Amino acid sequence: MTDTAREPETAGARRTREFSELLRHQHRELGTTDPRNLDAIEMVTDLTRLEARLTKDFEKHVHRPLGLTWAGFRILNALWVYGPLGQQDIGRVSGSTRASISSALATLEGRGLVTRERVETDRRQLVVELTPEGRETLRLAIAAQTKREHAWTGVLRDDQLSELVHLLRTLVNQETPPAE
Repeated sequence: MTDTAREPETAGARRTREFSELLRHQHRELGTTDPRNLDAIEMVTDLTRLEARLTKDFEKHVHRPLGLTWAGFRILNALWVYGPLGQQDIGRVSGSTRASISSALATLEGRGLVTRERVETDRRQLVVELTPEGRETLRLAIAAQTKREHAWTGVLRDDQLSELVHLLRTLVNQETPPAE
């Protein structure tokens, strides 16, 4: 057992753990009684909360020390995976907004981590590419983030982690459900 595990539980940690049951209680009060609906509500809420915690943690322990933002890291990662991309395509593959892409690209370009060049056949289009410095910065970020990811997923058995990956991939790769 680690020293952290022996520390008394804080009120904030207790509230965090109680949140799911309190959320279900509140939804039952509103009349939601179908267990599948309650599970879906909790799943979406928990994913949203987890995403916020992961982003905050990765920015603090990985990206900021390397002079990056979460958006900047996602852009570098997308360029590493796909190769050079049109600036308009970066948002689709990185999950970043147009505003955060524009800001992050300016910073990344200023640091010499990416280049942007106009497409000869369509001067309105910009192609973004990693520089060697960008590849090295990304390599350092990936190594540090992998350690944080391992720390975050350490509570799961290997089979649980594999199943979670499969389930999340299923959700992520579906078409956006129609609005009612």
